[in-house]
Amino acid sequence: MRPDPDLQKVSPSSRRPGLIARVPGTPGSARAARSRRRGGAALALAVWAAAFPAAAAKQPMDGIVAVVDEQIILLSELEDLRQALAEQQPGLTRLNADGQRREILERLIDDKVVLIKAKQDTTIKVSEKDIAPRVEEAISHYVEQQGGEKKLETLLLQTNGMTLSQFRAKLLKQYVEQSYRQKIQYKYVGDHEPSNSQVREFYREYRDSLPMQQNGILLSHIQIKVKPGAALERAAFKKADSLLKRLDKGEAFADLAKAYSDDYSGKEGGDIGYTKRGTLDPDYEKAAFSLETGDYAKIPIRSRHGYHIIKVTAKKDNEIRTSHILLKLTPSAADSARTLALLDSLRQAAAKGENFAAMASRFSDDRKTKDNGGSLGWFTRDQLDPRYLAAVDSLPEGGVSAPVAISDGYHLFRLDKKAAERALTPEEDWAQISQIAKNYFLNQKLSTYVRKWRETVHIENRLSQYAMGAAAGDAAPTPAPR
Repeated sequence: MRPDPDLQKVSPSSRRPGLIARVPGTPGSARAARSRRRGGAALALAVWAAAFPAAAAKQPMDGIVAVVDEQIILLSELEDLRQALAEQQPGLTRLNADGQRREILERLIDDKVVLIKAKQDTTIKVSEKDIAPRVEEAISHYVEQQGGEKKLETLLLQTNGMTLSQFRAKLLKQYVEQSYRQKIQYKYVGDHEPSNSQVREFYREYRDSLPMQQNGILLSHIQIKVKPGAALERAAFKKADSLLKRLDKGEAFADLAKAYSDDYSGKEGGDIGYTKRGTLDPDYEKAAFSLETGDYAKIPIRSRHGYHIIKVTAKKDNEIRTSHILLKLTPSAADSARTLALLDSLRQAAAKGENFAAMASRFSDDRKTKDNGGSLGWFTRDQLDPRYLAAVDSLPEGGVSAPVAISDGYHLFRLDKKAAERALTPEEDWAQISQIAKNYFLNQKLSTYVRKWRETVHIENRLSQYAMGAAAGDAAPTPAPR
């Protein structure tokens, strides 16, 4: 069994709410180079149809352009995605419409291959039950954005020809597939961060392929996590320590995991399978790699999720197999209220002229940004979750938002600057460029596996059966005469 994503370490982009990291289009024209880059780009394809439904116009199901095992890719699906990505990835604009279709269809085929491989892998588990709350949260956001459920359903019918229940089912399917993609990437290539020198080299090579930012807003923030109170900490530690004493007396680790672990792996005796160095929560991983095979940590290990009792069951090369018992720490309502009160006092101080950057350096829990005055960098409005956009969109330059709940904490946002159009630069967009570079490097590694997996899957590319337009703005192609 693979580790739950909750156990995976947080990437920098997760601290940037709603950020969509875009991989640049493929520079150059060498077919071999395109093949190398395209394989990994499967995971870089955004779950585009799961974005707000009005983003794509309703199109007829006018043909099948590819078959991958028992799955199909529709011509209308290809055209919708081509139009969306042509705007996002400058590298694609160097190709005419035919070239764009060929390139994107290969990416879609690779994406299907990745999903097939992930679903065949018995160590990768995805539960619709676990994902359903995320779908309901997304639906709630759309309802709020449109001003009510009836208005949302009307819009769905007008733009996509589907009911709200059909849209919910589509979202669930796409979220499940997204989870499969993420887990297979974790398994095969990990989640390593590129070095600063790698990011700078990436920028030098691909700076002309990075998108121009339209209607950008420069944001800073103060993030304060809702932390459990001292009483909860003591209780969880005491319970973990009592379980360690029972292990010392000879009770079976798997039995205790099944009875007490708050992680999904508890039902499997705590086993999370093999993981590569660099893929787990850093505190968990540091403790695990320090143990010998068969040993368990003699003290509870604190991570951002709670307290773990960790046991190493096997090692090979740079991989380790562990089992754990997790005792989650869930903050109370009083903990949330205390955090909100602090943020509100910081907002009032900012309104009276206190230096926001200095407060971020002092109070923020975001280690990636606090030493830079809380700067998150530039965003476009469509990169922000509607809730966060609503918090900052009406702010003047220099304005500070009300506290916004994100994940396990609250944030204050400051709108530092606005710009109609701008190019990404390392000085102001380091986190975004770093995330794009990270995705690129991970996709490069994954492409090696994807090329091998393609050889094990039945693939039919039927694109040549359709007469194509000559320009990127042409209407959808029609079946070629026979």
